[in-house]
Amino acid sequence: MHTPPAVLYVGPDAPTVTERWRESSGALALSAATPPVDVSAELRDGQFDAVVCDSDASFDGPAVVEAVREYSDSLPVVVFAAADSFAPATAAELGVDSYLQVDDDFDRVATLGRLVSLVERRRAERRESTMLDSLLENVPLSIYFKDRQSRHVRLSDEVPRLTGPPYLESPDGKRHHTAEDILGKTDYDLYPPELSEEAVADDRTVVETGESIEDRIEHAYGDDLEETYVTTSKAPWRDEHGDVLGVVGVTRDITERKKYETQLERQNERLERFASVISHDLRNPLEVALGRLEFARAEGDEEHFDAIERALHRIDALVGDVLTLAREGETVSDPQPTELADVARAAWRVVETDAATLDVATDARLLADPSRLQQLLENVFRNSVEHGSTSPPSHAREDSVEHGSTSSRPQADDTDDSDEYGRNAVTVTVGTLADRQGFFVADDGPGIPPEHRDRVFDAGYSTSDEGTGLGLSIVRTIAEAHGWEVEVTESESGGVRFEFGAVSDGAAVDAGADRDD
Repeated sequence: MHTPPAVLYVGPDAPTVTERWRESSGALALSAATPPVDVSAELRDGQFDAVVCDSDASFDGPAVVEAVREYSDSLPVVVFAAADSFAPATAAELGVDSYLQVDDDFDRVATLGRLVSLVERRRAERRESTMLDSLLENVPLSIYFKDRQSRHVRLSDEVPRLTGPPYLESPDGKRHHTAEDILGKTDYDLYPPELSEEAVADDRTVVETGESIEDRIEHAYGDDLEETYVTTSKAPWRDEHGDVLGVVGVTRDITERKKYETQLERQNERLERFASVISHDLRNPLEVALGRLEFARAEGDEEHFDAIERALHRIDALVGDVLTLAREGETVSDPQPTELADVARAAWRVVETDAATLDVATDARLLADPSRLQQLLENVFRNSVEHGSTSPPSHAREDSVEHGSTSSRPQADDTDDSDEYGRNAVTVTVGTLADRQGFFVADDGPGIPPEHRDRVFDAGYSTSDEGTGLGLSIVRTIAEAHGWEVEVTESESGGVRFEFGAVSDGAAVDAGADRDD
C-alpha cells in the first residue's frame, strides 16, 4: 500500500498553507510548524521524508536548516527564499536540495505540487540507502564498491576483520581497523604487490567487459593465515543509465569448507589405500590357497579340506563386503531420477531368491545413484530371503542370521510354497512411505525382536557363523551416502520392515500406497 511522503512545512503561515494543501491534494502528508518552533523536537517526535522551509524576513531560515542538518545529513530540505531572507551561498553550504527564489505572493500550494516527484524520489533513495547501510553494517560478508580506478568508495564493516585479527594490516605495517580507514585506498595500499596486481586486473576486466567474475578461490593475506582461504565474486557497478561506474565485490571466508574438503580428500585417500591393501594383500594369497587346495584334495582328508575351503570363501566374502563399505560410503553428489520399481526388480534378479516372491507396490521416482540403490536393495533382499523364511514348527530355528528371531510362523495347511529345505518361503514387498518421503522394504518372515533392532546395522553383527555381518551395515552406509535415514521396524505381518526416509524435497515424485502385505 502506497503512503504519501511525510513533509514538515515550516513557515509564518504554515497552518493555513497546510489546510489549503490538504483540501487540494493528498500527494504529500503535510504537517505545519510555525516559527519560532523547535524544529529538532518536531523531527524527533515525527517521521518525515522532507522539510520545506518557507523563509522570509520574519524568522531565521538558515537556523531552521541548520537544525535539520544536526538531526540528519540526508533528510531532503527545500527552501522557498523571499527577497534576501536566505542567501543562495548559505543554502549551498547547508546542503539544501532544492532552492527556489519566490515573491511574497507566490502560490505556495501550486509550488508544493511541483515538489511531489522530487520528494518521492528522494524518499525512495533514502530507503535504498538505509537498506544498503543495514546490509553493510550487519551482514558478516566482506562487501565493497570500487570506482573505475579501483579505489574503495563504500564497504562493509566486515572488510577489515574478515580473516585473522580484527584489523587489516598493510605490508608497510599500517593497520586498518574500520571501513573508514580503507576509503579511497586501492589494493596496492592494502595488500602485497602480487595479490594487488591480480585483484586490480580482475577489476579492470569487470569494468571493461561488463561481465562478472564468480567464486574465485584465493589464499587469504595476513599474519598466521597460511591455512585461510576466501572466495571472491565481482560484478559491474552500474548507474541508473547502465553505465559502469566501477566494481562491486563480495568476499567470503571459506576456510572451514576448505578444511572439510581437505579432510575428505585425505579420508578418501586412506580408504582407497585401505581397499587396495585388502584387495591385493589378502585376495592374492586366497587365490593361491584355493588353487593349491585342488591339488591337495587327491591325498588329503576331505573333511578338513572342506572346512578350509569354507573358511577361505568366508574370508573372501568378508573382503568383498569390506571393500563395498569403503567404496559405498562416499557421498552421492550427482543423484539421478530413478524408478524405484525398475531398480527393485533388477536387484531381485541378482539375488538367489529360492522360492521367495517379490511384490513391488510402488511407482515412486527417487533422486539416487541407481547402481548404489540396487546394491542397497540386493543386500536387503538377500537378508530377507536368507533369514526371513520360517521353518515348520517341528524344525523351528533357534537363531536367525541378522534378524536374531527365536519365533517361527507355520504356513497355512492347504498350501505348500516351501523351499528345498522345507522352509516357508518369504514374500518381500517394496512400497512407498505414506507419512513422509521415502520407501520401505518389508517381509513376512519372523521379524526382529525390538532389543536387537538397534544392533543389526552394526558392522560385524551376526547371529550365524555363515554371514559376514556387514550386509546391513552396507545398507546403512549407502543410505547415509544419499542423505537418507534408515530404521528397522515390524511389518504389518510381523516380519521385518526397513524404512528409508528423510528423502530431500522433490526426490520422491510419485507416492504409492503404504502397504507391506
